[in-house]
Amino acid sequence: MAALLRSARLLKISPSGFLQITGTKRNGALSRLYSGAVASRRTGVCSPVCVRSYAVATEQKDEASIAVKSKQAQQFDWALTKLESSVRRTGRVTKTQLLRIFHDICRTGYPSGNQALLLLRSCGSLLPEMPLAERSELAHRVWEKLQELGTKESPRSLYCCLFLFKHRRQFEHSFFMKMELLVCHSVTYQRLIAAYCQNGDIEGASTILGFMKSKDLPITEAVFSSLVTGHARAGDMESAKNILAVMRGAGIDPTPDTYVSLLNAYAEKGDVDGLKTTLEAAESADCSLMDRDIMQVIFTLAKAGYQPLIPDMIERLRHERGYVPDAMNLCLSLITQGQEDTAFSILKTFPSLVSDNNESSNLGNFFLRHCVNVDTSLEKVAHYCKELQDLNLHSAPLTFVLSCSLEAKKIGTSLELMRLLKEQNLPIRPHYFWPLLTQPVKENDVAGVLEVIKGMEKLGIAPDMETLSNYILPVFSDMETARQALKVSGRLGDLMLTFNGISHETANANARST
Repeated sequence: MAALLRSARLLKISPSGFLQITGTKRNGALSRLYSGAVASRRTGVCSPVCVRSYAVATEQKDEASIAVKSKQAQQFDWALTKLESSVRRTGRVTKTQLLRIFHDICRTGYPSGNQALLLLRSCGSLLPEMPLAERSELAHRVWEKLQELGTKESPRSLYCCLFLFKHRRQFEHSFFMKMELLVCHSVTYQRLIAAYCQNGDIEGASTILGFMKSKDLPITEAVFSSLVTGHARAGDMESAKNILAVMRGAGIDPTPDTYVSLLNAYAEKGDVDGLKTTLEAAESADCSLMDRDIMQVIFTLAKAGYQPLIPDMIERLRHERGYVPDAMNLCLSLITQGQEDTAFSILKTFPSLVSDNNESSNLGNFFLRHCVNVDTSLEKVAHYCKELQDLNLHSAPLTFVLSCSLEAKKIGTSLELMRLLKEQNLPIRPHYFWPLLTQPVKENDVAGVLEVIKGMEKLGIAPDMETLSNYILPVFSDMETARQALKVSGRLGDLMLTFNGISHETANANARST
């Protein structure tokens, strides 16, 4: 979290900046007033009362401005607290949470540079539930909106954009090379080189290296790591491997990041020998790779389609401190990429959590929820649920999946899950259908209501009186229309007759009371 918030310190308000009176230059109206300039006979000389009234009005205006800024600062504190709490607990933020904070800040109309920086940084790796391309697009939309609201470009915000947008296929370096704003030191060029290397553009990276040489800027470990990726993406693995020798020749020892870059390069190619050799080289160089580093390689292997190589990498995980939140984020990223099976393999490496009553806690709620959100096939989800329950890692996984589907208002998925629950002789209650009926009733969508009722009939579930009165009938203009649309019979028809009779009795009672 320190990396996220290091540059996003609390907004400090300097009263002196607000109490300066504008228009006091020598050619302004107040300058003539204070210099003793005499007005025309018609207006007369401005009296001390006039000056005092102007000062009071200015003071009131400044107090209002300070109040607005103070409110903005308080809202910024709230946003920081929300994001910090989320990152401390889970190591991530959700898209919904980020957009809510963004909209709240935008409502003030005065987004500060620090607020812009915080929002942009949150659009990066802290959003594992979103694909990389969508994260980049979200950051771009946030950046454009902040500029519409008057946020001034700063070196830090542009550095952040450069880091976030480096994955965009159409990389426009001219946007970032705003030399009047960017202080052209090594960080600027490092980010530009990384952006070119992500796309395998060695020619573009070489151009930036030429700029660095002309300015006598040092070539850092980060630049070498980027060049490993760049040569590999360009299809030149020999040059990528030789970067380590170039580093040693320059008196720089390869860092864990360098080895991870080379491991990812081999992982993208599915090169087993290259992976093994690089891991051995890192161990012999006493360059310890952390679990987080190995997780990057696992993600690259899964994304590239080399799943058979993943079990060996999983065995190298040492379950260091902070393993669970890092592994959770890896699982979410894998599910987002459609690699649910690999994510489930990682999930099963989690340490079993036991509650106070010696019952296994419901491990994998985050996993099942995200599977529902990305529309993973029900066949897979049902398999995961069964295995979690067989391993005593979850007490009621299928019921939890149903609750997630109902929350997301996925009608087809929810009805199919209810069918699976019924096959397992688990009870299905009428109120399970309320979340599915709420939105169609709100939108006066008769077809949507009828679709849910048809699903209830297939499951053999009849609506009770509360479901009928609050979630079905309100969508129809009158009882006869409802009866014709539903073509009621049996239990539903009896409920409608009962409801109709109660409605008439209530109406008559109200008429008599008046």
